[in-house]
Amino acid sequence: MSKKLITNISNVGLFLFCLLYLIFSFKMSFGRPGMPGPGFVPVTLGVLGTLLSLGVLIKELMSIKIVEKLEDFTKQGVFRFAGYVLSIVLFLLFYKTIGVPMLFILVFSLAKTSGYRGWVYPILFAGIFTTVVYFLFTFLQVPFPSGDF
Repeated sequence: MSKKLITNISNVGLFLFCLLYLIFSFKMSFGRPGMPGPGFVPVTLGVLGTLLSLGVLIKELMSIKIVEKLEDFTKQGVFRFAGYVLSIVLFLLFYKTIGVPMLFILVFSLAKTSGYRGWVYPILFAGIFTTVVYFLFTFLQVPFPSGDF
């Protein structure tokens, strides 16, 4: 076996061990902030161990040759990613005040950012998607912010 394969197997094993330790440590009483219980230290160590081992595992997996192609960013790809992030951030900021129309705006902007040409298909796509989501929320009796309009 190669050294890289042995390293990956041991990293997966360490992550699984830490995860199981964390899961079993939750069975102990955690206590409260002023008076920690017997599970406080095991849970804290379990969380730290799991996060650290996951970080090591991800770092090792990112060093595989297949992932190295992700380093070649194009200008269009960066702008597209920024468009996705901006659309989602604006949706999260304004959906409570605008309501359902903000979902339409989100889907429309994501469609345009993804490369839909023209105006007809993005508007149709956003309209149909928003209508289906609205009726699905209504049918399931899940409240969707109606906005101030």
